[in-house]
Amino acid sequence: MENAGMEALLVLNESNMNYLTGYEGWSDYVPQAALVTLGSDVPHLILREMDVQCATATSWLTDSHITGYEEALIAKPDGSPWARLAEIVQGQTSSHRMGVELTATGFGVLQHRDLIQVLGVEAFRNADGMVSQLKKVKSPNELAYQEEAAQIVDQAMREGIGAITEGARESDVAGIIMHRLCAGTDSVAGGPPKTPTMPVAKIANAPHLKWTDQRYSRGLQTNFEIGAFRHRYCCALSRTAFLGTAPDRLRRVHAAALDGFEGAFDALRPGNTCGEVARAFSNRFAPHGIRKESRIGYSIGIDWTDGGASLQEDDETEIVPGMVFHLIIGIWEPEEGYVLSETVKVTESGPVSLTEIPREPFVIDARPTGQEQLR
Repeated sequence: MENAGMEALLVLNESNMNYLTGYEGWSDYVPQAALVTLGSDVPHLILREMDVQCATATSWLTDSHITGYEEALIAKPDGSPWARLAEIVQGQTSSHRMGVELTATGFGVLQHRDLIQVLGVEAFRNADGMVSQLKKVKSPNELAYQEEAAQIVDQAMREGIGAITEGARESDVAGIIMHRLCAGTDSVAGGPPKTPTMPVAKIANAPHLKWTDQRYSRGLQTNFEIGAFRHRYCCALSRTAFLGTAPDRLRRVHAAALDGFEGAFDALRPGNTCGEVARAFSNRFAPHGIRKESRIGYSIGIDWTDGGASLQEDDETEIVPGMVFHLIIGIWEPEEGYVLSETVKVTESGPVSLTEIPREPFVIDARPTGQEQLR
């Protein structure tokens, strides 16, 4: 903060608030913030009044570092929770050298106006990415949570793919996955999940679609992208499944994706950069002649993407032990769709995948008799 010219910082992203304070309110649909100042080692949470109970239940902060604003300000056309939040900030710091996460969810032009008018600040310093830089290297405890989440997501993927048969409803497959993400394994309880991404179509090239009302039939492909959570820490995993006889194009695109994945995986070593990992992927993938324009991964942690680094050619962030990446080879092009991903931790000796699912698409017999891996 000091190097960035800030004496105070307003953290608005709940993922970052959670990282700094432990707060788990799932309440970022209303104004809230964590205030950090150079004069104190302890942040101050500012929340909607009812959410103070969530803070006392989940945060390590004492009551003196948690303030709730009035419920009457919620959804009131002639009042602003942001103005009240600013007044509470003024009670904690008089500094005008303030940084704010300017692109946080729910913080738009009007909210910015209300905050700046009350604080009397000419302009906020842009604090986007400041907390993310702290999150990019995981502690042993954080890594342990992601390793536990890996056990859950492995099982969820197996059970979801195993539920695909001719005539099965897409919604039932999704329900089986969601149950496992919530219930966890016999030894590890699941955390609140995000809904699985699972477009179902002949080539399934729409990246972020969920399930539909339809039933499975022969010739349909599903691209699963699933995340399991432990204490908000995510382990993500993606695989492609195909119901029926695998077409030649599936074999061809899998070979390209696997080749590129392995090139990038091997490059995820201390001393390399994110850009070098992306180039290692391209060197192996490009000769296959399949178009792919999206990046190949990103730092993963609290609430999935944590913004610490991006696996693309223009990101020269150095890779160090303790980083964790979602390495995702997603092909979402007009003429082709496929996905292969794993959550990978970086150790002193190189990359380690947290999951154990084989790096193969799953080809399922059209009859309800089970599945086999594509060889």
